[in-house]
Amino acid sequence: MLIRSFSSSDVSAYVDLINSADEVDKLGKATSAQHVREWLGQPNRYPERDLFLAELAGTLVGYVDVCRELEIGRVILEGAVHPAHRGRGIGAGLLEAALSHSQELGARLVHIPIPERMAAARRLAEGRGLAIVRRHWQMQLGSQAEIPQMNLPPGFGCRHFLAGDEDRLTALQNLAFAQSWGFRPNSVAEIGYRVGMSSCCDEGILFISEGDKAVAYCWTRRDECIGSRQGTGHIWMMGVDPQYRGYGLGRAALLAGIDSLRRRGLKTIELAVDSQNLAARQLYESVGFERKGVILWYQRALTTSGC
Repeated sequence: MLIRSFSSSDVSAYVDLINSADEVDKLGKATSAQHVREWLGQPNRYPERDLFLAELAGTLVGYVDVCRELEIGRVILEGAVHPAHRGRGIGAGLLEAALSHSQELGARLVHIPIPERMAAARRLAEGRGLAIVRRHWQMQLGSQAEIPQMNLPPGFGCRHFLAGDEDRLTALQNLAFAQSWGFRPNSVAEIGYRVGMSSCCDEGILFISEGDKAVAYCWTRRDECIGSRQGTGHIWMMGVDPQYRGYGLGRAALLAGIDSLRRRGLKTIELAVDSQNLAARQLYESVGFERKGVILWYQRALTTSGC
């Protein structure tokens, strides 16, 4: 087995690998070359240095992506092994390569999100010294759910994203999530890039405003339609300015986001929420979201060299 770095010529084979794994794992990660290029092209992404591929006889059989969040001292690892090549130590080899690289980058913590039902991946992580530190619920709103009407307090309005709102969205997102576990503040360049990705659209980013001041938002996106699979809508990020919490503005932003997704033909809507965020869980359940799975966040501390 050869473990090597990713190059731009690997995109097609890399897409095939992700899609082959998702056919078995059913994680909703099926993708296209366009989406992969967009995702890997984000600011502060370095795929030629941080994405490792496992190869057998010239065929890609596994990958691990090291996503840098060094501003908060961590990296996030995500990867998969082709179903036909599991149980051969490929995942272990990729994980060792990623852990070594993470230490070289100076990360203090490694985090790996693993679906609770994926026992083999969990055993691999636990065997390398990682332990569960957080649980995120995967929640889904069915196509038949009846959605309550959105009601805003007097003096507040709702509008979608407009060109030039990148600064406003960045500031609001960083403010809303400042105290959240695992959140790394985003830059305007990062937010501006993501707004322009093909899975997003201006109409799918909603602001609740008081006058000219944006005080809550809901950022939606859609999955790609791969083969016969219908696209799914996602509540990607949503939050409220801490000074404006308790007025029902988060609920209004959520309902605006759901309405936007449904008007674009996306009947099934999904989101992820920290299981410890009781207020958010209750909000989502109040409009019909139900838990469909759990993502376990594994952590390992790394020793760093230097003073």
